[in-house]
Amino acid sequence: MMKVAEAASRYMNDKRGRLRACTLAGYESALALHVLPRWGGQELEEIAPEDVQGWIDSFELPGAAEKAYKTLRQVIRWAIRRLGVRMYDPTAAGVELPHKPAHRPRTMEASQVRAYLRALWGHECEAVAICSVTLGLRRGEACGLKWSDIDLRTGEVRIRRSRQVVRGNEVIEAPKTERSARSCWLPRFAVKRLRALRKGRSGWLCDLSPDAVARRIRSACRRAGAAWTSMTECRHTWATLAVEAGVGIETVAMMLGHTDIGTAYEHYIVPRPRICKDAQKVVERLILGG
Repeated sequence: MMKVAEAASRYMNDKRGRLRACTLAGYESALALHVLPRWGGQELEEIAPEDVQGWIDSFELPGAAEKAYKTLRQVIRWAIRRLGVRMYDPTAAGVELPHKPAHRPRTMEASQVRAYLRALWGHECEAVAICSVTLGLRRGEACGLKWSDIDLRTGEVRIRRSRQVVRGNEVIEAPKTERSARSCWLPRFAVKRLRALRKGRSGWLCDLSPDAVARRIRSACRRAGAAWTSMTECRHTWATLAVEAGVGIETVAMMLGHTDIGTAYEHYIVPRPRICKDAQKVVERLILGG
């Protein structure tokens, strides 16, 4: 017999050397806030599916319920697989998670991206903002760029690391997935502007922490009365603008560093009217023989 608290402790010790710091922090938070207060003193083998369902139903926030459930499930399945605990998995018996409202990213139109970049002209975070919004980078990827990662002759940008803040501390990690370690190419206007910004500089594009970069970009846009969206949603913005411009979804997925096309389609493409209308024009020409 083994209690959930012991299994959770052994699970975290096993994963500590292999998971990214931000992932570990997420598991630790879910365990401390939700899993251990409810299940810590209970034997693994005594957890019943109906008890898990009742626990899930007690959450007010669907996102917290999903994270807590998945963390408990990870611990139980790891204990069965790695520790040889002989039990029926109570998280596999048709547990129903609460419905989460569809998230619609706050993306910018092309004209708003122009205003966003104008507001940051000459700003200490401008180089990071340019790479973020023109390449669809994750926040950690954009903040993790060094000038040496950018070839200002060809426009190639090599994504080799992610710079993040985890529990108040800055950490440098490998890219999120194997495909996340990739090369992207800047548009010509971005290459031209980055050449002017470099002027012999080396090291990070911006020495500020990722959290500070995000705050200062937002403040600069607000002062200028310009459009603003988070660096994460700049990623959604680039993906949507690319599709709107006629770029194939497979190319978008490759640039974003996704392991499959479905991720780009499901999470990053906002179905704007122009995209749908342009598609209908093509279909209309086919139907009418024009």
